[in-house]
Amino acid sequence: MTKVRVGVVVMLVGVLLLAIPMGTQAKKGGGGNDNGNDNGVFTNKSLNGTVSFRLVPATSFAPFYDGTAGKPDSGVATAPRQDILRVGVFTADGNGNITAGHTIATTDDGLTTVIINFTFTGSYSVNADGTGSLSITPTVTDASCTPAQTPGVCGGFEGSETYAFVLNNHGEDKLVSLIQTDNVGGGAKIFLTGEAKRQGGGNSE
Repeated sequence: MTKVRVGVVVMLVGVLLLAIPMGTQAKKGGGGNDNGNDNGVFTNKSLNGTVSFRLVPATSFAPFYDGTAGKPDSGVATAPRQDILRVGVFTADGNGNITAGHTIATTDDGLTTVIINFTFTGSYSVNADGTGSLSITPTVTDASCTPAQTPGVCGGFEGSETYAFVLNNHGEDKLVSLIQTDNVGGGAKIFLTGEAKRQGGGNSE
């Protein structure tokens, strides 16, 4: 009788295991991806939602090139103003568009600091490996600057910009690493770099 009972128990356990959906077992294994589609390849959908960021200037040889001693002029000496810190947010729509951006930038000319509060729109493209490019066009008015500047001056402090980035879909922050690749405005080519965090853990549609 004991052997019969053991056999019945084993059969019941086997039936229960077969009844568990295969999808449930796969989830426990930690498989799949969080890249915005089902085949593990990054797309524009991988960058979707609101992103907060903080950017600082990258230090390089450029600030020390003033056009003397046979070296090129970096433009720093004659630049009207240069961004030294930025914080802000933008919204990516998952289709390659930056639909809303808001930045607060601190600029410096070596003597005075001006806060520039401006909005921007733009576009982006994500490559299959998670790298990508982003371009923005700011909207800056006389009211954007604190303290107020001579009418027409504040708008010249910021211009169109391009960035390279890489997505990281691991961890809760799902960071976006950014480096500026070109800028118009400010007068010198000192680029910004930093990290962005996808608010709410990102989107994995």
